[in-house]
Amino acid sequence: MKAIIVGGGPAGARAGELLANQGARVILYEARAGWEKPCGGGVPERGVDFCPFLAESRTPHVLARRARIFSPRGREALVDLAEPLRIYSRSRLNGLFLERARAQGAELRGRRIVSLSRRERGWKVVDSAGREETADFLVGADGASGLVRGRLGAHLPPLRQTLGIGYYVDGFTSAEVVLKFFRGLDGYLWVFPRPDHLAVGICGPTGQASRTALAQEMSRFLADLYGNGVLRRLRSYGARIPSPPAEAERGSGCIGQGWALVGDAAGFVDPLTREGIHYAVASATFLSEALARGEPAAYPARWISEFGLELDWASRHKALFFAPRFMEAFTSLSRCPPISSIVSDLIAGRQDYRSLRRRLASHLPRVGGALGLLLLKRLVAGRTASPPPSLVPLPAE
Repeated sequence: MKAIIVGGGPAGARAGELLANQGARVILYEARAGWEKPCGGGVPERGVDFCPFLAESRTPHVLARRARIFSPRGREALVDLAEPLRIYSRSRLNGLFLERARAQGAELRGRRIVSLSRRERGWKVVDSAGREETADFLVGADGASGLVRGRLGAHLPPLRQTLGIGYYVDGFTSAEVVLKFFRGLDGYLWVFPRPDHLAVGICGPTGQASRTALAQEMSRFLADLYGNGVLRRLRSYGARIPSPPAEAERGSGCIGQGWALVGDAAGFVDPLTREGIHYAVASATFLSEALARGEPAAYPARWISEFGLELDWASRHKALFFAPRFMEAFTSLSRCPPISSIVSDLIAGRQDYRSLRRRLASHLPRVGGALGLLLLKRLVAGRTASPPPSLVPLPAE
């Protein structure tokens, strides 16, 4: 089989690596050799399960060993993570995936695809240099607004989008992630430490008014948490973050006759956390396995079996998850060991949403005792403040 892959992020590059390893001739189009992206860059441990080489990678990254959570009213919880979150610069992570694809024999072409058309026995694409190429199978990995989804997914419901804006804070790193929730915001703010900067972002509804309000909330929170000095070290960014449409939560629109979509192009992003790297590499794995068996339809079936119900539940319960009363209670309870372990599993991707309520309820008796002990300690010793944020200045270059 000869396959053309459009897009060389984790989804496209991983698909190229796996397909080439199975003997396919792979041509991967990506105009950028390595590029930054406005997301946290965190790879949960269940994402590492799909890419075991990340556990041994020498690519620079940060192992975040705790999470600092702030509720809408400012309640704070510091949670130790049983499995550290691996956080990469996206330019280096993307470069790693591309190099692995090349090492397996995928041919990388540093050009954009400007047109594509269906042929009797496959596809023809034309790149930005006017060069034509044909293949038996086409993989769209060029994002939610990419050419492949735009041309082949015209019959699909449009993906829902939220706005992600933020800053790269140069000159600092940390050993913890920070999550801040706000009243009335269908989203949250994050601070993810990378080896040479902090990736700070906030996600919420699209629109200019929303963008201005989100930027103000973010700058105010950063100054309160770290001091006004960090505001002088900012580089801004903005991007749209996709999630599946309500009519196709379970992934039925990710494949067609001789083509497939993976990662963001398929809308495979968590509607709650907006995390997509894990789903990108998972979709690449499922597609390559299905094509290796000569059963393309097994790809959406596997996706639905593994993640369809999970993302469907997340989409339907967004209002409950971001409700202020829930986040206030959840943040307070996160200080107690039974619940802090659940928070750790959520960040690692080990705790699925559908069983979350049942697991929380099973720990309520222990949580009551733990909260009582915390209250007693406060009465005896007074309120104990959390350790200050672990902001680490980096040496000037």
